[in-house]
Amino acid sequence: MRLRLFAVLACLAVAQVAAGQPTPKPPDAIERLVARLEQALSGGDRAALLTLTARDTDAASLDDFAAAAGTNPTRVVVKERDRLPLENGKQQILLEVFVEHGMEGGLATWRMDLRPPVGKTDPEWRIERLEMVSTLSGLYRLTLNTARQFDIRNLVVTGTDLTLEMPSGIAFVAEVPDGPTAIVLLGRGRMRFAPPDEAERTQVRIFGGADDLVADFDAAFIRVRPSEFDTRFKTESLVPRPVAPADARRASELFEEYISKSLQLDLTDLSRDRWSLVPSSGDLIGEIRTRRFGSLTYARSGNEAEDVTLFDRRRRRNIALYASAEKLASRGRFYSEDELVDYDVLAYEIDAAFSPDRYWINGNAHLRVRVRAAAMTTMTLKLAEQLTVRGVYAPGIGRLLHLRIVNQNSLIVNLPTPVFRDNEFNLTIVYSGRLEPSELDREAITLQNQQQPEREPTPIPLEQRFIYSNNSYWYPQSTVTDYALATLRITVPTEFDVVATGTTSGPAVPATVPAGQSQRPQKMTVFQNDRPVRYLSCVISRFTSVTSMQSDIRSSSGFYGDPRVIVPESAATNSDGSARPSTVAEPAPTPRSEADDRMLTLSVKANPRQTGRARTLAEQANAILHFYSSVVGEAPYPSFTLAVTEHDLPGGHSPAYFAVLNQVLPTAQVVWRNDPVNFESFPSFYLAHELAHQWWGQAVGWKNYHEQWLSEGFAQYFAALYAEKALDSNVFPTVIRQMRRSAIDNSAQGPIYLGYRLGHIKGERPVFRSLVYNKAAMVLHMLRRLVGDDPFFWGVRRFYSEWRFRKAGSDDFRLAMEASTGRDLRRFFDTWVYGSKIPRLAFSYRTPDANSVIVKLEHRGEVAPVPVTITLTYVNGDTEDVVVPVTDASVERTIPLKSKLGLRKVEANEDNGALVEIERVS
Repeated sequence: MRLRLFAVLACLAVAQVAAGQPTPKPPDAIERLVARLEQALSGGDRAALLTLTARDTDAASLDDFAAAAGTNPTRVVVKERDRLPLENGKQQILLEVFVEHGMEGGLATWRMDLRPPVGKTDPEWRIERLEMVSTLSGLYRLTLNTARQFDIRNLVVTGTDLTLEMPSGIAFVAEVPDGPTAIVLLGRGRMRFAPPDEAERTQVRIFGGADDLVADFDAAFIRVRPSEFDTRFKTESLVPRPVAPADARRASELFEEYISKSLQLDLTDLSRDRWSLVPSSGDLIGEIRTRRFGSLTYARSGNEAEDVTLFDRRRRRNIALYASAEKLASRGRFYSEDELVDYDVLAYEIDAAFSPDRYWINGNAHLRVRVRAAAMTTMTLKLAEQLTVRGVYAPGIGRLLHLRIVNQNSLIVNLPTPVFRDNEFNLTIVYSGRLEPSELDREAITLQNQQQPEREPTPIPLEQRFIYSNNSYWYPQSTVTDYALATLRITVPTEFDVVATGTTSGPAVPATVPAGQSQRPQKMTVFQNDRPVRYLSCVISRFTSVTSMQSDIRSSSGFYGDPRVIVPESAATNSDGSARPSTVAEPAPTPRSEADDRMLTLSVKANPRQTGRARTLAEQANAILHFYSSVVGEAPYPSFTLAVTEHDLPGGHSPAYFAVLNQVLPTAQVVWRNDPVNFESFPSFYLAHELAHQWWGQAVGWKNYHEQWLSEGFAQYFAALYAEKALDSNVFPTVIRQMRRSAIDNSAQGPIYLGYRLGHIKGERPVFRSLVYNKAAMVLHMLRRLVGDDPFFWGVRRFYSEWRFRKAGSDDFRLAMEASTGRDLRRFFDTWVYGSKIPRLAFSYRTPDANSVIVKLEHRGEVAPVPVTITLTYVNGDTEDVVVPVTDASVERTIPLKSKLGLRKVEANEDNGALVEIERVS
């Protein structure tokens, strides 16, 4: 047998040489030692292990290592992951030991110090010291038990807001030593999903046509914790019966289809088998194959801030996502995504080399981390699944055990020992792979439900551009966007240029190309962030430098009331007076003088064909930045670069320190006129919107996806404010009218508090823009008109000052506005942020005499606080606007007339300033 195997390997080696492939390098002495370790563990041979150790090796640690494989393991795999030279010729190696016992698996990381050979007296490497770094247990190779079949009799399975009923059918289970953890159900059943929240019922209605989702299903696959199986599946509902081979085949096919979709680890270099975790206590995962909707995934995951989800697998859409009553009772209505992670990344140092035309990245990321939890033994990072992790390292420790979750952009790192609250440590992640760049996402117009013309080859091809931003996961990062300092060193081929998050520390310099990589000339640019940023981005293209100027953006002449920035009474306390821990990264940013804070370096770079247009944009950008700083305060970052690129559609994206702005070529053959954020009378809208994001979305972030309106709505409204004060007098009314109409048309889709999920189910991106952009801007406009200009803008400045470089929520904004106005605004926010109904008002008026007019506004249905403009038009053509707050079911207001000539007409909401439908009554 050995001769035959040798012959096969020899033939393979010949074939590799003939094909130009290198012959595998024979193992070195340390690799042979690792192979002997694996053999000894596999056989439970402590004596063999002893022959590999030095005389003074600690016996207890050797016994621990021998015991790691247990008794009679089915299979043992030992992999060398790292090698570090020590003093006196010694070597330190890091090993991963994967042990199988039947269907159970365990993974451990060991560090070993090796003593080199001592001449002929001891020609072998010896183990001098052993230390376990980390361990992971609870892995199972799940298989369906086709030897046990059950008849279903009136089975009812319940989860939070979910009921599955199956009068009859068959079932098979998959078991672990503690009991069944998965079950396959085949037969006719009915699913009922009934979320209690009105916004979630709206989303379910959009998906299925009714507030409750009721659907027939013919198969289901359910995962539970083994200790909870008997509670969820009553014994009388699962009756053992003889196995029917055809039933077993059908059940096995379903099991194989769904088992890999949840709780599966990627251990491909250690085992070819599929290894899974079991659900946590109280959790339930169900894959339900419905006749009408295809496969739906239900999950109740107690560790999530919003622990109930229903997911449409076919279209990859979230149907429902919300916090259960139990979760709400424990954390309240509002939450920060920071609470979902046990750590805070204080600083990033990213070295990334891009080959844009191949979509290839070679990255080296250094993270400084502070622990927020009481203790942390593992940490999860986000990194695109397409990127391969070459190694995770900690200074003084070496390589760490890391795992990837299948079908997720997750990287799990095992720490060698628990790290306790407020302690800091450093990590280095080396990675590479092919990753396609992003398209501009919600910041760009997309074509919706329109027939696109067939395109002929474009006579002027678009200049290539490659964007890597927050939805790319192009560098290892926290699972939530979090403020941190950063340094970026980005290398690209010399024919390309790069704009990225941060201020450049100088011109690009030639970069050394590592051996084995492309020999094209490269250049490296360094970007330094001296202010905290939420995420890191870059755009790679061919750029021409158009202009660079120093702009004085101090908060000076106010367009709205008092321009002074309102400073909170104590930056170290919350609105309720409780202490607030600092979330700003350490060390503190580089000290800057007051004069420095008032100066902004504005640079404009453009694709070569766009340089002429970019010069005009530079002047507009400077004017817009001046305007915004006068309204809310100095720009948050010391530099800003506008990157002007080419695209078929308008749009933009604005990370900290820079923005990408699409310019449409004259040859574009698509129409976007009907998009809710296309303002034909406002050509500089996109520029104004993107610049506003430096304040709203970047300097002030949002605590979770529900709060995205604080970014998009504010940016949208600030662009409108610029139109109101700096452009033609007809632009602002036109913009407000369009915002109002699109908001009303789409409000039934849900409240602005649903964020990205608006329009998500059917892929209707204009719905998202109509509500999170336009309706949110209208909500701010109505709030301004309800409380008055001075209190409104004082509140906005207070909010910005208090939450700069932190993540805020709707309730935080409400408290800032209440502090500046002295008014209780909860009902306003409940109606316009968390509600979706558009009020209907009956409007009438009468003139009791020549000196006054009495107007009456009555709610038709629920009462919503809303300011309505009454426009008086006099006989001589003069007009007068009076804002009437309608906060009760019926409001009557007497308005003195300014002209004795008499009235020509009286109109309600003629300025389109309120999200109401007006019914004129006599």
